[in-house]
Amino acid sequence: MFEKNLEIAALLDEYAAVLTERHRVLLNYYYNEDLSLAEIATLVGISRQGVRDGIKKAEEELFFLERGLSLMQRSEQTRVLASEILADCSSETRSAVLALLRSMGLDAADSEEGEGGPNGNV
Repeated sequence: MFEKNLEIAALLDEYAAVLTERHRVLLNYYYNEDLSLAEIATLVGISRQGVRDGIKKAEEELFFLERGLSLMQRSEQTRVLASEILADCSSETRSAVLALLRSMGLDAADSEEGEGGPNGNV
């Protein structure tokens, strides 16, 4: 069995919509549902080796997409910059930053919880 790369789960969240249905299902079962290759093979009706090959191909596609589009990297940079802004800003600015994060689908709920804390992390 090959070792799971947890970065794949995050990449899957970013790029699931552009994967084929088969690749999306395989990666979801393997990374999000934590099923074994044998369990997935039984569910989708292909061999264990077919599951492994499909997962590897889908992983390669996710890394290719991230290298080209950098959506996950940009989201992380946005979170870091927002944390810096939230650490020392007025309540009006804080509200605007949190609204912007929510509109981008980033962790705005986490930011609001940290609002009263000493560092206001996103």
